[in-house]
Amino acid sequence: MIIDAHVHFPPGGKYENLDELVETAKRYNISKLCISSLGSSWNHNPSVSAFTAANRQVKFAMDQYPDYIVGFAYVNPLFTQEAIKEFKTCIEDFHMLGLKLWVSCRCTEPVVYPLIEMAIEYEVPCLIHSWIKATGNLPGESIPQDVAELAKKFPEAKIIMAHMGGDWEIGVKAVKDAKNVLVDTSGTICEAGMIEYAVKILGAERIVYGSDAPGTDFSSQIWKIKAAEISEEEKSLILGGNMEKILRMRV
Repeated sequence: MIIDAHVHFPPGGKYENLDELVETAKRYNISKLCISSLGSSWNHNPSVSAFTAANRQVKFAMDQYPDYIVGFAYVNPLFTQEAIKEFKTCIEDFHMLGLKLWVSCRCTEPVVYPLIEMAIEYEVPCLIHSWIKATGNLPGESIPQDVAELAKKFPEAKIIMAHMGGDWEIGVKAVKDAKNVLVDTSGTICEAGMIEYAVKILGAERIVYGSDAPGTDFSSQIWKIKAAEISEEEKSLILGGNMEKILRMRV
């Protein structure tokens, strides 16, 4: 079983590209896609109308592929009350199974806390973008140390740090002691040793496969794991077993 923990609705909100995305994923024997939408324009600081519209795109995708697509709610925590209301709608009415946070504010900002508390109550994972950029991060872009700090403040939360933090050696080390943090493998180029390193530091139980498709290709991201010098059992956990357990808990 392969579960892709990090996929986006096609950029530009093009509904006609959804079928192509799903058909491509199925060709690689991917069993489920966990999809969030960053909206039609991918604004770093989206308005309330923008992130609610983005979640309606995901609801459409879930309705089109009810046994294949798992929805993650996307909100801008800077609009605190509206974000809380939208998150509630996405979980209770649309039956989404996760929360997605991007770059509107760092995950250590207090405005994020009510959403994490809700995720704990709903027993859904939080997929949090994290990156370390040589050119400098966006003002609201979390780094791995932020994710570790948030995880320690909310030890009951189930957090998935996206992209292994971008710089995967620093990212993996940063969350080593935050036991409620998993890392996803998405968005980075296929550097030799990255999966092996993450397994050594965190254990395979704390790693999930993600592609960041359609921004990256499914095949390169899957083979990043399949070609790693780790056991078949560890590959199985990363490719689907760990994410299946997380989703099954909520269901």
